[in-house]
Amino acid sequence: MTFEVSELPSNPYSLGIILKFLADHEPFSEFEFGVTTKSVFHQMKTNSHIVCVKNDRVAGYLGWVRTTEEKASAWLDSGAPLLADLDATAIVVTVFAVTDRKFILPMVRYAKKREPGLTVFWKRYYQDGRASTSKTVEVT
Repeated sequence: MTFEVSELPSNPYSLGIILKFLADHEPFSEFEFGVTTKSVFHQMKTNSHIVCVKNDRVAGYLGWVRTTEEKASAWLDSGAPLLADLDATAIVVTVFAVTDRKFILPMVRYAKKREPGLTVFWKRYYQDGRASTSKTVEVT
């Protein structure tokens, strides 16, 4: 069982592959089409995403927004709009889905190498209905 973690080129084909993958995974399967499409499009355009591929099929997607710690904290704590910032001091993971939990750690490690020294923020939504959680992690 081998798999590969990498980036996809920013093109309509890649966008379609990712959107099809996410459409099969909650909570993304429950979101409005435009919200997820805009997020993934931005992540592909800014090269702030990675995929896990197994047997020539997408098995995981992780996408983020580069921003400042202040903007990320406001988003996390008070629901402020999440705004990208060229002077990023943090990233906010906004899309993360896998077909198998064993892909999570390799994907997180790969993403950390891509964005060294930035603090990571995320909110987690559980498929089984548990309350959502949020987290901040200092990445070195």
